Amino acid sequence: MKNDLLLEIGCENLPSGYIDDALRQLEQAFAAGLKELRLGREEITVEGTPRRLVVRVRGLDARQAAARETVTGPPLSAALDAGGAYTPAALGFARRQGVPAERLERVETERGEYLAVVTAVPGRAARPLLQEHLPAWISDLRFAKTMRWDASGLRFARPIRWVLAFLGDRPLKFRLGLLRSAPFTRLSPYYEERVPVEGIESYDAILRRAGIVLDRRVRFERIRRLARRAARRAGGGLVEDERLCAQISNLVESPVVMSGSFDAGFLELPREVVVTALRSHQRYFSVEGENGALLPRFVAFADGARRNRAGIARGYERVLQARLADARFYYREDTALPLERMAHRLDGIVWLEGLGTLADKARRTGALAAWIARAWRPGDDALAGLTERAALLAKADLASEMVKDGKEFTLLQGYIGREYALLSGESDEVAEGIYEHYLPRFAGDRLPLTGTGTVLALADRFDTICGCFLQGFEPTGSQDPYALRRGALGILRILMERGVPLDLPAAVRRALEAFDCAAARSGRSAAQIEALVMDLFAQRLTTILRGGGYDYDLVAALLSAPWRFPGGVAGMARRLQDMRAAGELQGFVLALRRVVNILPKQQRSPVEPCAGSAALAEISGGKPVSFSTALFCEAAEDELLREAQAAAGRLAGLGAGDIERSIDILARLAAPVNRYFEAVLVNCEDRALRENRLAFLLALSRMAGYFCHFPAIVVDQGEAK
Repeated sequence: MKNDLLLEIGCENLPSGYIDDALRQLEQAFAAGLKELRLGREEITVEGTPRRLVVRVRGLDARQAAARETVTGPPLSAALDAGGAYTPAALGFARRQGVPAERLERVETERGEYLAVVTAVPGRAARPLLQEHLPAWISDLRFAKTMRWDASGLRFARPIRWVLAFLGDRPLKFRLGLLRSAPFTRLSPYYEERVPVEGIESYDAILRRAGIVLDRRVRFERIRRLARRAARRAGGGLVEDERLCAQISNLVESPVVMSGSFDAGFLELPREVVVTALRSHQRYFSVEGENGALLPRFVAFADGARRNRAGIARGYERVLQARLADARFYYREDTALPLERMAHRLDGIVWLEGLGTLADKARRTGALAAWIARAWRPGDDALAGLTERAALLAKADLASEMVKDGKEFTLLQGYIGREYALLSGESDEVAEGIYEHYLPRFAGDRLPLTGTGTVLALADRFDTICGCFLQGFEPTGSQDPYALRRGALGILRILMERGVPLDLPAAVRRALEAFDCAAARSGRSAAQIEALVMDLFAQRLTTILRGGGYDYDLVAALLSAPWRFPGGVAGMARRLQDMRAAGELQGFVLALRRVVNILPKQQRSPVEPCAGSAALAEISGGKPVSFSTALFCEAAEDELLREAQAAAGRLAGLGAGDIERSIDILARLAAPVNRYFEAVLVNCEDRALRENRLAFLLALSRMAGYFCHFPAIVVDQGEAK
């Protein structure tokens, strides 16, 4: 026999950001709990609003499945004597378990054969089991912040005011803190009226009549549909906002739409200022005309309002009027002076402890931006000049009345800076760079499009990451208060997706040169900081490449080498992956691994940058220093040297845009390497020959390892997934 289970947890209004996670936790708790209780079920559904979290279990077994309980005793070797009779150990075990010795059974375990008592455990009814366990499943929910409201000590995000539970057509009674579950719900947001519930179908009918929508997805679609309709009635179109729709769907359970207006004079403000005042603080939708310009109208929602909607709308208008009046005051104060004069205020604003003011950061960022611009586009002095100018103004809006002191318009940093720059007569390129240097702001956000914005976004993030590492503010575990991981990911996305051929370690070193590393709070040297920062980039690049479908061993092999260009690493990973798919990788990798494996153990580690570049220069230059060609006495040695020199010449000529060709160039060495090992005895008895051959192979391994640490590649593809 099967029944349906319904649980409703009624509480004071939950914060909108808590609801989705609470429902996820409830679903996991019920799935794990019912499994542990051996109660079969068909489907678990969770739904929620700000005032109620609801769990439904369909097709729940009326009784537990029967089970066999095994209590293991002594091993068979100690339980039976030579004649097969029970020993005192076996008899004592049977006595402790309250069974005759004849009830003992032999069971196989990981440690061998043992004696055990196996007992059939009948299944209990679901109702008492749920009464015992439901309180724990509810109280175990975790929130960022919780509160207590009575003497029971129960903690929850907001006070729980009622609990309703049905199993089949009968109420399920249990205690939760000082509350007793009861067959009633509440509809009013003020918890005034108790509405009796006769069963699960009755519960659903009651909520439908009250206009309460439990399913968040249905609420989301209803809110969007109602908002669009109200905007059309107001004479325009809705400014679409998926995030606002999602937020409102967790703020109301019975959405009622209404529209209002505001003074058209406020439309003199920049568009995003008005939209932000409506969206971020009042949760109103903006309305725009056919030409895309904002109209002095808005669309808002109330929860379950059935009467006095006009009065509610007038209240919304009064609150919005005050917000927009504040914004206009800030805007007029700010635009009374040019942005350059506003930037002078940055000298009085500390950026981070030990790292100077925002003005210091602007100057460092400007110098680094000019260097990046010249590295990216040599000879383009105009770009370098524009980025330096934009860098000096990029943080000026942080001193504006609109943004400073954590006001409600703080999210407009960058945007308002661009608007003020244009009003101050700055060029479009500089103004756009001020806005774009904050991009990307989050995963999936768009990248800067202008050259100025691209360079400035990179320079600002390099300065922030290096400065924070110098002061010991690097990420630890799940803590990343300065969003350095996100900053590193932004740099990598810009370099890879915009195709900027920037030498990453060189940029990190250049950024560190602007700081007084000797006075850093962390006590680390510039070289140590560079290594830590590059490790951060390697972690983020690993995430990107693994997310792109590249095998872990290929990614690890490439990032164990002294990599410099993220886009080049991605291209090399793509080439290695293609070779693996075509069955061409194994022979190539095995050949280069032979070169490494014959070396002494201490020389098989990943190659350091200086050693790799020196080996490449030595072999490509044609004048070996670490080994002597005069000691070559086999034709295979001369052949491998010629092929290695040809490869080194091509490798040395590669730029950031075609570094992925290094894989194909090195792949051509596989055949001569194999012929070398077939013809040459490296560890021969002649010490001079042996040491010279090992020195040659060391140089060859370092040259190849400068691009990829081939020993890290798994030769069996199935092992690398």
